[in-house]
Amino acid sequence: MVGRKAIVRFFAEDFPRLFVRDVTVSFHGSHTDGERVTVEATMTATLANGNHYTNDYCFVFELRDELIHRVREYVDTVRGHRMIFDEIP
Repeated sequence: MVGRKAIVRFFAEDFPRLFVRDVTVSFHGSHTDGERVTVEATMTATLANGNHYTNDYCFVFELRDELIHRVREYVDTVRGHRMIFDEIP
């Protein structure tokens, strides 16, 4: 996703259609280094297909003028794909 409109659309429209209930984010740690913040977390939820979703994430937030300028997300995409498309690992 690039740009404010795409990000807002994802969280306002697409996210709730995919992760339908029981969404929980557990934070495991964070590290700040100047204009960069790294956050480790695990997200669990019930998917629209009824499958349970659980995946670990690492987010890197880059700040500019005290605002979030860029976010990079690292996640096991193969694991997520299997759960979302009904292919339980």
